[in-house]
Amino acid sequence: MKRPFLLIGLWVCCSSIAQAQDEYSPAYSACMKTAESTLAMNNCNGAEIKRQDSRLNSAYKKAMTGLEGPQQTQLREAQRAWIKYRDANCNLYYSLTGGTVDQLNGAGCILSSTRDRADELQALLQP
Repeated sequence: MKRPFLLIGLWVCCSSIAQAQDEYSPAYSACMKTAESTLAMNNCNGAEIKRQDSRLNSAYKKAMTGLEGPQQTQLREAQRAWIKYRDANCNLYYSLTGGTVDQLNGAGCILSSTRDRADELQALLQP
């Protein structure tokens, strides 16, 4: 029963890694090109998650300063709800097969979700 999930997980992992090399920092791309183990890929993911989280925090702060009271409250509530959603959604990927590919899939979920949210917040106040 777990084999189909493993195969899907490996396909998702490998295709998302190839795609991610164009969507993330040059450091992430270089790291993933040289990663030869799950542990090395996890280290690459962890470093890029930190970079994307920094982008997210910067975009959030900038958006908050560009909004007024009621809008700031709405954004704060939306951000808190988004964090809960991201964590709950991505936690599923950390436990689908019970194998090491789950670590890559879970981190990939966190990484792409954080990047997408940072992009969304950066675009929030642009004309």
